[in-house]
Amino acid sequence: DWLKQRDETLKLVLHPVAEPMISHARPEHLAFLIGPEGGLSEAEVEQAKSTGFHAARLGPRVLRTETAPVVALAVAQQLWGDF
Repeated sequence: DWLKQRDETLKLVLHPVAEPMISHARPEHLAFLIGPEGGLSEAEVEQAKSTGFHAARLGPRVLRTETAPVVALAVAQQLWGDF
């Protein structure tokens, strides 16, 4: 249900083998989907993509669930500034 309710201009699901975040243009509004420890299943990533999410990665390291949101926001701020 949460996936279908998102209307941000850029919706990213973090996935370790996707394109880097830098591949996307500056959004007006941004949503992240970050999985639990162990990551999202391929089926969950595909479900997110079917609702308009784009798979993106932060870099070569897999981060803990607790730190991934902070890093994702820091990377977004570095790439696009305040939005």
